[in-house]
Amino acid sequence: AAGMITRTLLFHPAAATPLASLRGASRRAGSAPTRATPGRVVAGKRSRRPKAEKRGSDVAIPSSEATPSTPPPAPASSKTLPEEGDAPRGTSSAPPKGPPTDDPLPAVTRDQVLDSCLGTTAWMLGIAIILREATFFGRDVLPDAIGDWTATLPLVAALHPPFEPVDLASHAAVAVAAAATVTTTRSALLDAWPDFAAATDRSNRQVLTPLSIGDLVTVSALPAVAEEALFRGCVVPALGGGPVGVIVSGMTFGALHVGGGRNVAFAAWASAVGCLYGTCAVGCGDVSVAIAAHAMANYASATMWLEKNPDVKLR
Repeated sequence: AAGMITRTLLFHPAAATPLASLRGASRRAGSAPTRATPGRVVAGKRSRRPKAEKRGSDVAIPSSEATPSTPPPAPASSKTLPEEGDAPRGTSSAPPKGPPTDDPLPAVTRDQVLDSCLGTTAWMLGIAIILREATFFGRDVLPDAIGDWTATLPLVAALHPPFEPVDLASHAAVAVAAAATVTTTRSALLDAWPDFAAATDRSNRQVLTPLSIGDLVTVSALPAVAEEALFRGCVVPALGGGPVGVIVSGMTFGALHVGGGRNVAFAAWASAVGCLYGTCAVGCGDVSVAIAAHAMANYASATMWLEKNPDVKLR
């Protein structure tokens, strides 16, 4: 059996044949044994005995010592016969696992989700603010090709006068339209693209299951602020603030969405959505439009998934 070590006992017979065995063999042959004269060596006979041994004091060696003993029988195997329903030898009774991408993600706690959300938001937003402010304070030192990102693409255009109320209304309308486009397209893809649906389900089930209803706003808004500030607020103006920056930031955004239960299908979707958010930011000259659209789309995605999965009850 696999994983077991079998022990075998080996018996090695004596190197010299015992005297009693020779006598027994001689009697069976019909001739009496011949003694050897002390001090002489007779051809075909045994050599003289040691001086400390008397003649005629031969003691018959018991047969148990004269002949090799039979090795003890091997212990009976403790392995029992397979019963009905047992898996065949060499196979596992566990059902075969599917592809790794189909496995559910490990369960996490509410604190773990919120800590991850807050931590990711902090470092991404921190990097974005440092880079943007560096281009502002270093505008007299840095090459003109870099420019001032805070002026090229404001993070919140409403804080950069002149900004008319009509602009605020139009920017809000663009954000709502973009979020609606993302939500309706996502809903259609979930029904038509199994890989995308599987990745969405794995990710949402891990993140949303331990949360409360109020937490949905937190996990929807904070990542949107940080991701848009970094990808649309830094990458786009760093590449000139045009179509190249929009496409590169969108593709980078999508590539970073591989992992954590999300596959290539989800990354392709995130790339397309990132390009849409970049277009909104550049078209309006306002990163906050992309932030608002992203946050609303996140919240709509979470609520839509919860409606389709009534087994997940938020506190």
